[in-house]
Amino acid sequence: MNSLLVLGLLLVCHLGHAIESAPYTVVNSAESYEERVYPAQKWITTSILSISHDVATSVTFYRLFDYIDGQNDAGMKIDMTAPVTTLVIPGEGPNCENNFTDSFYIPSVHQASPPTPTNPDVYIEERPELHVFSRRFHGFASDEDWIVNAAQLHDDLVAAGEEGVDYQTYYTVGYDSPFVIIGRNNEVWFMKK
Repeated sequence: MNSLLVLGLLLVCHLGHAIESAPYTVVNSAESYEERVYPAQKWITTSILSISHDVATSVTFYRLFDYIDGQNDAGMKIDMTAPVTTLVIPGEGPNCENNFTDSFYIPSVHQASPPTPTNPDVYIEERPELHVFSRRFHGFASDEDWIVNAAQLHDDLVAAGEEGVDYQTYYTVGYDSPFVIIGRNNEVWFMKK
C-alpha cells in the first residue's frame, strides 16, 4: 500500500475530530502578515540534515507520528495537534544540507508530564516563548513555495520597517492532513529577536 495513503488513513483516524492547536496571542496584524506570541510550551521534536524540505519532513513526520501513535515509554496514543512546525537552518552555500527540525505541539493534557519518546532521535523540546511574524498561504506547499513565501514575508517586514527580526532561520508551518484538498493552510514564520 502506498505510504502516503497509509499516512492519510492514520491521520484521518487521528483527525476525525477537532484537533487542538498551539495557543498564541496576536499582537499586531498587517495586510500580509501577523505578529504573534506563543507561550513557552513543550513540543515533541526531531531533526535531520537534507537538501530538500519535502524529503526531510517526510522522514521527520513519521518519527513524530510514531511517538504519538504509541512509541513512547507509556505506550500511549496521543492526539494529533496543529500546527506541525519545521525550523529551517539553511546550510552554508548552494547545494548544502539544511538542518530541518520538525515538531508537533504536545496537547495541553500532557504538557505537565509528556511520555518519554522511545526513539533516540526524538525528544521533548522545552520551547521558550516564541515571538514570530507569520505569513499564511494556501495549497500543497513545495520546496519552492516555502522559499517564495519566506522571501515575500522578508520583503513585507523590511518594507514595514519591522526591526529586530532574525532572517537567518525561519519556520515552515503546516496545519492540514494530506487528505485536505481544498483550503489548505500553511505559514512561514520569522522570529523576532
